[in-house]
Amino acid sequence: MKKILITAFEPFGNNITNPTMDILDALPANIGKNLIIKKTLPVIYQKCFDLLKPVIKEEKPDFVLCLGLAGKRTSISVERIAVNMMAGLIADNMNNHYNGTLISDNGKTGYFTTLPYEDLVKVDDLVTYSFSAGTYICNNIFYCLMEYIDLMKLFTKGGFIHVPLSKDNKIDPYIPIEVQIEIIKKMIKVLGESYG
Repeated sequence: MKKILITAFEPFGNNITNPTMDILDALPANIGKNLIIKKTLPVIYQKCFDLLKPVIKEEKPDFVLCLGLAGKRTSISVERIAVNMMAGLIADNMNNHYNGTLISDNGKTGYFTTLPYEDLVKVDDLVTYSFSAGTYICNNIFYCLMEYIDLMKLFTKGGFIHVPLSKDNKIDPYIPIEVQIEIIKKMIKVLGESYG
């Protein structure tokens, strides 16, 4: 049995909902032989990983799959790279605003996902891969996760997936939440079948 930790984010900015929370709520405790652990995180630069790290320490998951909202995208995007930078057009939910500050003062410039991204992209025509998780909170949690895995020499595989808006936000483009949920379930099954 594989242990898979899935994270979501709270709403932020002008978004009335965050589809990642709806996806997380809809996931059962087990998908195939995979045990699903869930954690919703705040949209706050430093605090988001501060809350995720103890869950990783306690649960020792095989995979950590972080989900985030990218409102203008038309597909579900498997991110390949996290960069060591905090910047955003809007402040986070604690009114912190950065414009190019390093996430980790002595950290690497970037980290690649260790998820099997090519297999994840193949699960559905609505899935693509992306070379930029941006520099806002989604990139922040992705970078902090990968740096922690690296520094602690964990066997855990990690990565980040951006989802588009759902119809609840009443803005185009969107993918219905039911479709997004089923795609994420397919991805979880792929993870459970990977790495032996």
